[in-house]
Amino acid sequence: MLAKEQGAYYSRFYHELRQQHVVKVLPGGLYCTAEKEVISTGLGSCVAACIWDPFAQVGGMNHFLLPMAHSSEHHHWSHDDVVSTASRYGSYAMEMLVNQLISLGANRSRMHMKLFGGAQMHGIKSAIGEKNVDFVLRYAKQEGFELDAYDLGGLEPRKIIFDPLSGKAWLKRIPFAEVSHLRHEEDHYAQQVESDSHQPNDDVELF
Repeated sequence: MLAKEQGAYYSRFYHELRQQHVVKVLPGGLYCTAEKEVISTGLGSCVAACIWDPFAQVGGMNHFLLPMAHSSEHHHWSHDDVVSTASRYGSYAMEMLVNQLISLGANRSRMHMKLFGGAQMHGIKSAIGEKNVDFVLRYAKQEGFELDAYDLGGLEPRKIIFDPLSGKAWLKRIPFAEVSHLRHEEDHYAQQVESDSHQPNDDVELF
């Protein structure tokens, strides 16, 4: 099977209705493949980049959160703070995805990108989601990636399903009543990051 993943930050199951395998990427993970399968994830403040090479027929997704040195940074972050530990971490997370795609036969000059996530999950004073959005848009522009679509920021978390061969992505807004588990996952992941850094229906959108 032509696929690459990071650590154990993913799970796989067979979707009877879709009749194909679904790989769920968890916070901190990434998954790349040249197989006929879809990749999914749930996003709150985190962001996910979906990147694919339509010629090589390979694609992948990551799911990451920029680290902050301490909790006060959640409320005091500047848009101009790009030369930082957080920016270096974000660049590493993106390059990990790009490099794994290249190892599966992709060419960087042919890669297309879609971006999702960065919701304001922790109140109006928190800049976590905003910081992630600002970083990933800057990264795409600075690295010259073809940005086909994005859905970033706002207040509602999202569920994303991505077809890595065609580049199609489906987005569903997650009701606040179902947010607690996702928030718990992201909060747990955020703690790890900060310590380490020293089926479609009527409410589904196609991207």
